[in-house]
Amino acid sequence: MKVKDQYLRMSDLANQPERKAKTYQTKNGQTRTVTAKPATRGITGFSAKHLYHLINQSKFPAPIKIGRASLWRVSDINQWIESHSTSTDVEGV
Repeated sequence: MKVKDQYLRMSDLANQPERKAKTYQTKNGQTRTVTAKPATRGITGFSAKHLYHLINQSKFPAPIKIGRASLWRVSDINQWIESHSTSTDVEGV
């Protein structure tokens, strides 16, 4: 049995700022509401802009395009994190 790859989206990798609720009226008079969303911290702790900057410098794994979606393999991200962990990191401290 072959294990399938798992994938992450940019929203999983990057920090996302808080989005406040917003109500507005459309041109035809309908009232629309955009729901609030709390800030989240991504796996990397970087913003999406910074991650794309690192990708352009070949310092972060490039995404894989599946249809219109840009996705990253979990294994690629884990390798990147392991390669950037310092030797002073000690488990349990």
